[in-house]
Amino acid sequence: MPRQAIRQFATELEIPYLLHFTRAVNLPSIMEHGIYPIARVDEIDAEPQINDQHRLDGRLNGTSISIAHPNCQMLYKYRMDDESVDWAVLVLKRSTLWQKECAFCRHNAADARISQQPIEALTSEAAFRGMFDEIDGFTSREEQKLKVYDPTDVQAEVMVFDIIEPEYIRGIVFNSKEAKDAYSHLLTEEQKAWLYAKNKGLFGTRSYSRLYS
Repeated sequence: MPRQAIRQFATELEIPYLLHFTRAVNLPSIMEHGIYPIARVDEIDAEPQINDQHRLDGRLNGTSISIAHPNCQMLYKYRMDDESVDWAVLVLKRSTLWQKECAFCRHNAADARISQQPIEALTSEAAFRGMFDEIDGFTSREEQKLKVYDPTDVQAEVMVFDIIEPEYIRGIVFNSKEAKDAYSHLLTEEQKAWLYAKNKGLFGTRSYSRLYS
C-alpha cells in the first residue's frame, strides 16, 4: 500500500474520522486490547458477540470500518434483528488509513465486484480514490449531496488487516443513555462519549443526514 499517497489524498479530502460499529458488550475488550479481526481474537482469549455470522467477504483477517458515516443499511438490519441490543459506534482516527494495512472497497466487501478481486488491487491508491468516483447505476454524488469525503456507495468499506489499538479510538457514540452510563468509564480523558437517538445522526441514514442537514 502506498502509505504516503493514501495519507495525502485522505488529507486533501479532509476525512474527519473513521467508524466501526459493534455491540456495546464488546467494548470492555475493545477498550483494553483494541479491535481485533475475527481470525485473531484467540490471541487475547476473547469471545466477541459478532454481527455477521457468514462473512461472505471471506476475509476473516480483516475488520470493516467506514469513512464518515456507518454502513447504515447493515447497522439498521442488525439493530432490527434484536432491538434489545445496545450498539456503539467507535470513532477512529483517520491515520488508520495509512498506518495500518488496508484494502479499499468501493462497495460492500462481500459484493462479488469486490470479493472476486485480488487483494493487491484493493490495497492500491487507485482503489482508495475509486471509493469517491461516480458509479454507474448510482445516483450522482451531487444529487446525493455527498460531502467530498463521503464514499459514493454508503456500503463502501475499508478492511483493516491489523489490530486497531485503543489509542486509535477518539471516542464512542452510544444509542442509549443506559449504555453510555454503563461503558463511559472505559474512556480515557482524551476520548469522548456521545449519545445519539436510535435513528438520528450516526444511527440514522446517511441520505437523510446529507440531504436535510
